[in-house]
Amino acid sequence: MVAVEGLRKRGRLQGVSLRLPGGVVGLLGPNGAGKSTLLALLAGRLRPDGGRAFLLGKGPRDPGALPLRAYLPQSPRLFPHLLSQEVLEAARRVKGLGREALGEAVERMGLGAFLGKRVGELSGGQRQRLALAAALMGDPPVWLLDEPTAALDPRGRERFWAWVEGKKGGLVLLALHSLEEAARAQHLVVLKGGVVLEEGPPERVLGAKGERLPWLMEVVYEEPA
Repeated sequence: MVAVEGLRKRGRLQGVSLRLPGGVVGLLGPNGAGKSTLLALLAGRLRPDGGRAFLLGKGPRDPGALPLRAYLPQSPRLFPHLLSQEVLEAARRVKGLGREALGEAVERMGLGAFLGKRVGELSGGQRQRLALAAALMGDPPVWLLDEPTAALDPRGRERFWAWVEGKKGGLVLLALHSLEEAARAQHLVVLKGGVVLEEGPPERVLGAKGERLPWLMEVVYEEPA
């Protein structure tokens, strides 16, 4: 589904190689580890200094690659003067989707009460729900999401994870700041200093009973266990 071969970005990624066939994959690591850079490279928002990346056999900047992915950066930009409905309509038209896809996205993220409000009137969590609905509308096969739940309240997080866990096929690759949420992924990739430190299922990376959390805190995050 996604293949990365020696991907490099000066000062950010030192040469990352991964093969991710599908499922829910979490990226873990401290600030500056390279998580956001990897997602932006896969989304075609940055050009690599070396190496290659493929989404369903296409390069991130190849013609026809855009419909294959949904990308949401850590701080999505939404015009504050627009109504929430207008943001979603614009996303629907750009993607060439029918109104049923918009309705599903509204339902998934619980946006019905906010459609008539301007973006600038929404709380941070409501704006993040709106950004997720716009990005994930139409369910493209590859989702590239940078800390998508950071601004969400518990209900918003559960709505998001219900959408993730209900996805049929494809790949969800998301940078995570919560080790609790990392346990919900099917596969984890640990980055530090722009390289892959470890990867595997959560029970191996975190420990079946969380017994490897001290290692993560001390070695990866450089915090006392």
